[in-house]
Amino acid sequence: MEEIPVEIKSWIEKQRIKGIAWDSIMLANKMSLEGLAQFLVNQNEDNDWPDLTVEDWQTIVEGQRLKENANKAIIDDSGASVIADNNETNNLTIPTGYDSAWQTYKRKLAEKGFPEQTISIIQDATIKTLRNLSRDTHDKEAVKGLVVGNVQSGKTANMAALMAMASDYGWNMFIILSGMMNNLKRQTISRILSDLKGSKWDWRPVHDPSSGSQDGERARDLDWGEASRQRYLSVCIKNSYRLKDLLNWINYTPDAKEKIRLLIIDDESDQASINASKRERSAINTLLLDLVNNRTGKHVSSKSQAQAINYVGYTATPYANILNETPGKESLYPKNFITALSVSDEYFGPQQIFGYQGDDAENVAIYPGLDIVRNISDADESEINDIHTGTSELIPDSLKASIAWFLCGIAAMRLRNYRKPISMLVHTSRDKKHHEEIRDSINMWFASTAKSKKIELCRKLWEEESARFTEQDLFDGYPNYCQSAGGANIIPNPSFEQILPYLENLLDEGLKNILVNSDDMRLEYSTGVHICVDNSNTNDDDTIQTRLMYPEENEMPNVAPAFLVIGGNTLSRGLTLEGLISTYFLRPARCADTLMQMGRWFGYRRGYELLPRIWMPQQTRAQFEFMAEMDQRLRDEIRHMEKIGVSPSDCGPKIMASPSTKFLQIVSANKSQSAIPSTYDFSGHTMETGVFSKKEADLNANLSVTKKLLNELGEPINSSANPYANNNFVWRNIHWEVIRKYLENYRYSHRLKSFKEVEPLLSWFDDMTAKGEFGDWNVILAGKGASNKENRWEVSENIAINKIQRTQITPDRADGSMNIKVLRSFNDFLSDIQVGSDDFELLDQMSAIKHNLSSLNMFREQIGAGSTPQLVIYIIDKDSKPEDNSKTRYPLNSPQDVAGFSINIPGYRDNLSTISSWTINIPKKNDTFAHDENL
Repeated sequence: MEEIPVEIKSWIEKQRIKGIAWDSIMLANKMSLEGLAQFLVNQNEDNDWPDLTVEDWQTIVEGQRLKENANKAIIDDSGASVIADNNETNNLTIPTGYDSAWQTYKRKLAEKGFPEQTISIIQDATIKTLRNLSRDTHDKEAVKGLVVGNVQSGKTANMAALMAMASDYGWNMFIILSGMMNNLKRQTISRILSDLKGSKWDWRPVHDPSSGSQDGERARDLDWGEASRQRYLSVCIKNSYRLKDLLNWINYTPDAKEKIRLLIIDDESDQASINASKRERSAINTLLLDLVNNRTGKHVSSKSQAQAINYVGYTATPYANILNETPGKESLYPKNFITALSVSDEYFGPQQIFGYQGDDAENVAIYPGLDIVRNISDADESEINDIHTGTSELIPDSLKASIAWFLCGIAAMRLRNYRKPISMLVHTSRDKKHHEEIRDSINMWFASTAKSKKIELCRKLWEEESARFTEQDLFDGYPNYCQSAGGANIIPNPSFEQILPYLENLLDEGLKNILVNSDDMRLEYSTGVHICVDNSNTNDDDTIQTRLMYPEENEMPNVAPAFLVIGGNTLSRGLTLEGLISTYFLRPARCADTLMQMGRWFGYRRGYELLPRIWMPQQTRAQFEFMAEMDQRLRDEIRHMEKIGVSPSDCGPKIMASPSTKFLQIVSANKSQSAIPSTYDFSGHTMETGVFSKKEADLNANLSVTKKLLNELGEPINSSANPYANNNFVWRNIHWEVIRKYLENYRYSHRLKSFKEVEPLLSWFDDMTAKGEFGDWNVILAGKGASNKENRWEVSENIAINKIQRTQITPDRADGSMNIKVLRSFNDFLSDIQVGSDDFELLDQMSAIKHNLSSLNMFREQIGAGSTPQLVIYIIDKDSKPEDNSKTRYPLNSPQDVAGFSINIPGYRDNLSTISSWTINIPKKNDTFAHDENL
């Protein structure tokens, strides 16, 4: 049987939820094979199951068992993490009824093409979140929680899943607090209602609720009874007037209110909901607190209480939600739970695109990053600014390239008969006048450049880019892409000749506006590229739709419609850019939350994985690389807190901070009013120089200070019985002041995140040494096996080391840096251990560590070296070359040999901060009420 009927899957799932073992399900809970055979006959006659044999049934059951085990492994490894007040969890289970809202929604997800593993991940996250909600809050405060999603990762699917599952357990009123704009509200309510219809519940929208709502729309006109099949949804934009109307609507009829089980879903809960005023609480935040705390407004308590009030914030950038206010009644801080959603292995997020490297050697290069980011030079940035100021209309070469790539991508997708929208984003400024200047300059370039010249540019770019980023490059950079779905069938880019007819058609049609049909006001789409300006100031007329508006699914043109979108603040949240394959991103940002939300290029790209490209300046790229690490560390922190059972009301998660606020703030100061610095803690981690300056003066200076340090250390002391020390020199008991001087004088690359500002690390070591936490250092000069004289680096007459080979992870960079990703070799951290000739047990213990830094530092603690930091120095051969045919490594091409180092810091704590971090200042329990009264 190729496709298992839904009703059979549902029957098996129900049994598993009830706790029935697989052996019993294999017999359909009958006592024998004869009983199973009769069961299958009955199901065929009574419930229209297909005519199954016993063998068919057992094959199906075994297949479902294997899928469940695979899904369980995925969820155990990367499912949602929840930190919560364990005393508040309920015992709700996954709804199993065929016509339940949840099971209906699951089928909808499958119909939309969601893989089974992805649906399992959504189900896991939803039930974990639901179990922290309350169906009765009469005698206690409202439940307040937070769901941490991912940018452009299908957050709406998770919100709809929670609503569906909650509706099956009696929640009857759902309010979605949407963005600041009406177009987002329309998009949200249409999508949610479409997803939820079809179950046993009758979903009804409540449009613009207020005390003046028309008959049939007032709360007293609606059916709130326990037996009611009605479920109500209202989407309210975060506007003080709308929120006041909503409060009036809920409180207008006390009898109705007392029957309401309310679930408030705050979409983008770090936007507008947060109190951003240091003097007087902001109006929107005040109204939300009145809504959550059962008040009529202006802090006036309501005479009636809703049966249940639950507030759940959703955001991909939770920094303000965590850092702004402490737990309490007069706060939206998620005191009851924080859920960190995972994503399936089809999602392209910051870690996948920009790379992420863990701390432990076994986790190094979790994601090497994808070679799809292209540089906008300082000169090109200057040309864009000239356009903004009206002093030039000429677009820079990098913008031409991004448009040419977009045109080629449209042609390739139309060749494949792709039938959904395809988009490009140009985001150079938030200034609305700048958007018009950019649009006019793009129009002028397109109109004034000969067709043949545009084709020539497209040909050159298409052939270069198609060769530079291939199917193998994708899997090298994203090793587990689509593994849970059995692997992905990546479609290679066609030849330029194949896409040329489609490209010519695009160029002939040119750049167009979306037209409005004067007869029926329907939107009309051409086969060219629709150029749109989308910002909060855009005005349309009766003939032209200037803002971005995709066609409805049932009105899709015969060929995939294309949209070049120039935008500002409306594109930073909420709106999804469909089929995004080219992004030109120039806008600077000071805060991590703002910048992360701008990442419209994150998301799912199934079917066109090789086409997305991003153009951005080097500084912005460095910020996104930092945020990839910050985002992952916060999720790791929540997972760790879950394991040790920490509640968010007792301890706020720590958020990694940038080494310099000039580089990037986490969140603006008025959104982090209760944040306090978490103590610097570099314990248990390694920090190393994996990125180097290519300036010869810097390289020579580092070689010089390294040689000077080693000559000052005296004679090395080696252990001939330690097999890990064969190629190394070791110095023990070196004072911190000697090491400090070296770290101060070393010249670091401007792209080296860990040492962007070395002073925090030095100050922390000063403090730890003064407290006696750390003693003297061990220094290791590490080399490789035997080599000729040309490959040796001499420290003195008696000390010479073999240079090591390290290569770049990208071709030569325009910014004058070399990125080798990983410098250290794990075994070198074992080379300073004193080993006797018959210490076989010690050697076995060293061998068992298996390249895990936590295990290494625990072992060093056990042998009495737990307070000894290590400095491991390497000399990299300037002529290092990758192995033959390597597509992931490139020659070092350094003008001089490179001196680098790795520091192993004692400790094996599970602390997740390698740079200073921030957390919430949570008062002691006995101070809570006094604190609330003062707010």
